Amino acid sequence: MALLSDSWTLDFGVILLAVFGVAYAFFTRNYRKWEKKGIPFLKPLPFVGNFKDMVLAKRNIGEIIQEAYEKGKGKPFIGIFAFDQPMLVIRDLDVVKTVLVKDFNYFMDRNFSLDEDADPLVGRTLFSINGNRWRHLRMKLSPTFTSGKLKKMFEFVDECGKELVTCVNKYSDDGKIEVKETMARYTTDVIASCIFGIQGNALRDQNSEFRQVLRKILDFDIVKGIKTAIAFFAPALVKTLKLKVVDDDVADYIRNTIWTTVEHRKKNNIVRKDFLDLLMQLRDKGFMEEGESNDHETEPGKKFELEGDDFVAQAFVFLTAGFETSSTTMSFALYELSLQPEIQNRLRQEIRSVLEKYDGKLTYDGLQEMVYLDMVVSETLRKYPVLPFLDRKVLQPYTLPGTNFTLDKGDVVIISLTGIQYDPQYYPNPERFDPERFTEENKRSRPNYSYMPFGEGPRICIGMRMGLLQAKAGLAHLIANFEVAPCRSTPVPMEFDAKSALLSAKGTLQLGIRRIT
Repeated sequence: MALLSDSWTLDFGVILLAVFGVAYAFFTRNYRKWEKKGIPFLKPLPFVGNFKDMVLAKRNIGEIIQEAYEKGKGKPFIGIFAFDQPMLVIRDLDVVKTVLVKDFNYFMDRNFSLDEDADPLVGRTLFSINGNRWRHLRMKLSPTFTSGKLKKMFEFVDECGKELVTCVNKYSDDGKIEVKETMARYTTDVIASCIFGIQGNALRDQNSEFRQVLRKILDFDIVKGIKTAIAFFAPALVKTLKLKVVDDDVADYIRNTIWTTVEHRKKNNIVRKDFLDLLMQLRDKGFMEEGESNDHETEPGKKFELEGDDFVAQAFVFLTAGFETSSTTMSFALYELSLQPEIQNRLRQEIRSVLEKYDGKLTYDGLQEMVYLDMVVSETLRKYPVLPFLDRKVLQPYTLPGTNFTLDKGDVVIISLTGIQYDPQYYPNPERFDPERFTEENKRSRPNYSYMPFGEGPRICIGMRMGLLQAKAGLAHLIANFEVAPCRSTPVPMEFDAKSALLSAKGTLQLGIRRIT
């Protein structure tokens, strides 16, 4: 006999309908949130909200949020829904300033979350933690990438830049180069050297162990894309599902590499002036040396501690963030330079002129003098901000300036960097790659917060200077020695990887390459 009727088929249908009804009610329970508050919003679909194209792997997260920004034209903000999560996309730059800087204490936390126990190397990083823990750790790590410290690390960056030239020279015989992978191998070696103090050997051997580990971490597939989306937009499910984005074998490799290097340095009294040295100072003394003013206690009566996975996680976040962001920026810059040879030639002239001034050597001071290189990189980051949006969580009820709209505790606000940086009112003809947008005069003519590829305010990317340094150094070495041009397989226009939360070219990215004699 069936449970509810005389037919198992009918019972199964009733149960299935009931489950669907409960699921539908759950996923649509918040869909009137913005309507009730009188805030304009995009109509959501059941279960997926406004993120259907992400679920179907047609577009990445950044493109979807950018579309919402554009559809909200003329409005200071517009509501969207990520699955069942209501989110407010901020368009007005004054409100952006309020969220990121002026009333930062209301918006200090990110919505992004991972389980610290299940995935400690990501969950305990400066990017992931919130509240007072974030405040204290940020304060301690802030002196890490001062200009003085970067200058001491520059010799390691320059060595990798020279190795990059050697590597690319081999490809120039074939007249073609796979840009994404080659730039990733370069930044792998830079980060291995400056963060871990080891030889990554990725440029000499594309199958090197260190390169293989990074590939596992950052190569996005459908499963990893879904996990990342949940971490950004449904963090309440993270602990329930015990989600983690770093596999155990990768985490063990990173831990073993770091602790082996730490013990070797302590045993042999090795000081290398790299990031790992700075972390060791912070762990052992509670502050960094060389006159940095962060040596006070974390809390009254409690010394700052950085042990175990808390220590490893900080090295790990600079490894992953520094590797991917810089290699992607370099790839997009080379892509745009290949399409505009006049810009490429002007850049080459500047680089060679500065190199001649310093006896043919790339120096830290010389790199700072390459004004047009800075303009090229800035325009690249305008068109292709690696993380195309910022997310913030409301910590207590907050009335948006100049309105009667009050955000509730736990609400999420989103700032579309691609939306703002492609907005024609700030950047006419935004699809065009034009470094002249970043002359001093043009920068002063635009409103604040119309360009922020690294974020803004107290949570601005702490590794910004390091990321720019390695990207500029690599580009300077390459453009001084090679000419890049589009080839038959070069995508025009650019297509983005729909599986990645970061802005990344879809598939491979090949360019023509020629050695300049």
